[in-house]
Amino acid sequence: MCDKILDTEVKDIIFRFTQESNKYNGIKDLTYLKTYTIDDSQTFEIDDAISLEKYSFKKKLWIHIASPTSFLEYQSAIDKKAMRLISSVYLSTNNCYMLPEALIDDVFSLSEKKKRESISLGVIFNEDGSVASSEIVKSIINVDLRLNYKEADELIDYAPKEEEDLSIINEILQKRKCWRRISGSTEITEPFGKIIVKDNIPFIKIIDPTLSRQLISEAMILYGNLISNFTKINKIPVPYRVQERVDKIKTNKIKFSENNTLRNYLLKKNMCNTYYSINPMPHASLGLSNYLHATSPIRRYADLLVNHQLNRYLKNKELISKKDVEQIINKINNKGKQNIMRYREDQKYWLNKWFKKNFMKEYTVILLDWINKYKNICILYFIEYHFSTICNLSSKNHVNIGDSFKVQNIVVNNNNDINYFELISL
Repeated sequence: MCDKILDTEVKDIIFRFTQESNKYNGIKDLTYLKTYTIDDSQTFEIDDAISLEKYSFKKKLWIHIASPTSFLEYQSAIDKKAMRLISSVYLSTNNCYMLPEALIDDVFSLSEKKKRESISLGVIFNEDGSVASSEIVKSIINVDLRLNYKEADELIDYAPKEEEDLSIINEILQKRKCWRRISGSTEITEPFGKIIVKDNIPFIKIIDPTLSRQLISEAMILYGNLISNFTKINKIPVPYRVQERVDKIKTNKIKFSENNTLRNYLLKKNMCNTYYSINPMPHASLGLSNYLHATSPIRRYADLLVNHQLNRYLKNKELISKKDVEQIINKINNKGKQNIMRYREDQKYWLNKWFKKNFMKEYTVILLDWINKYKNICILYFIEYHFSTICNLSSKNHVNIGDSFKVQNIVVNNNNDINYFELISL
């Protein structure tokens, strides 16, 4: 019965979308802007897009976020299922999407060469990267170019005259990042390795923090910050993303660490956990007085809830109550942790498979930390592959945190999740 209700709602939304696609009354038409999406080539849920509007003496950055709640009703069967799932979960061999795939593809995603509804933020900056003015509108956009990160990096680097917008946006957002740094943000920019699986064979994919990835990250942080200012001022109940500031005493050792990998590890280790709250409070590592998640409404329920509230407010409709939002926040905080653990367990499972496939291979590592020195349990960072994992390290030599050395995996079929390594040279 539940599946039938879901299927009926999906068909109804697709029907309404096709009927209403040319009726955008009361919505700001931004289809005249040259609009870009930047994602991995295989990305299915396309939540965000960016544009640049040029005036005589100033430039306005536009950030567009998909608006699934223009069609999706709060507490509908689809919405309730999304609330139970809390987020999409991306596993090595399959993806579990929060929203129905047919709606993601045909209605919600900001697809290339198609008109889509969005909630758009237009921002004009001061020279120092602070915000001079901003506006939040329901809009209709048309994505001109869907780019992957490599293509976007090339446009930023070369800035051809006919495609200079991304290079200008990059300059604007670099100033914004500097403004946040002055405001106390903690920047950790480093490549990282993640497990991907093809034909049941695990590989390590290196994700580099290229200019386009940093551009999108900064744009999304900006959107989350200004939307949180808007909801705070207008007393709109939403889940704010909060991170308390770390005691300065804990960070003294980090500042003097010459090993950048170790420094980044210590920074992350000493950061307070982030969580959702009904109250707008500072996000320490971002250097912001308040912040929320709003840029992934297709894949994360916290963002979808913000999307619900923004659409209701902009349409002068009754808001979801503060009591209801608080109850949903509790679910998000609990289920969100479970989803993260599910992803990490999947990565750990396939990492063990990868080590088994590469048995007796030599690796250059950095000792990041001891978990239990007496039992030889530690955290090793694998330099070539840019990932760290808990290991058992057998060594006749004394090694210190921060030391770099070569190891070889020596045990494959063990009864626990820990991989065993032997130090072979300092």
